[in-house]
Amino acid sequence: MRYAPMRFCGLALSHNPHTLAITDSGNLREMVSPCCEPDSESLGLKLRAVSGEGEFFGEDCMEQYRRLETLLREQRCGKLMLPQRQPMYAYLRELSLTAEPLDQVVKYRFRFVQAQSPRVDTSGDAYYTTQAEGESLWDIGYRFDVAIGKLVELNPQIPMIDDLKEKERVRLW
Repeated sequence: MRYAPMRFCGLALSHNPHTLAITDSGNLREMVSPCCEPDSESLGLKLRAVSGEGEFFGEDCMEQYRRLETLLREQRCGKLMLPQRQPMYAYLRELSLTAEPLDQVVKYRFRFVQAQSPRVDTSGDAYYTTQAEGESLWDIGYRFDVAIGKLVELNPQIPMIDDLKEKERVRLW
């Protein structure tokens, strides 16, 4: 089965990574007292981490790596789309070459960290401001559990519901 390419900030990787690990973990506070039994308290979930390894192929393989490297240096929050997973907003936190670049092959390793939930203006009507170029009303509807028909109705100023601009304001309800 062929999967859609992994994408970040509008950059589609020409080849999906051959390894991909998605890590969710709890955040616990452990309390130890000399007079009482140890106890722990759940502080919720830590931010999701996505890591993996892959290869770029072809005459432009180093250029493909450099485009990803540029996104790391910009430290932008962007939409990360993974094969068979719901999109999430993340930061590219680590990127490294894992072998000496060969003729038309570059091996790399990466690590993304999920971003905190985008802020929503809660005074009166609720609005969401897009974080990256290429978000869609479908993505926003899924994230905030709002029907796509309702979003279209509330946002007549948006002509293309599947290709929003960065920092575009979307009314949620």
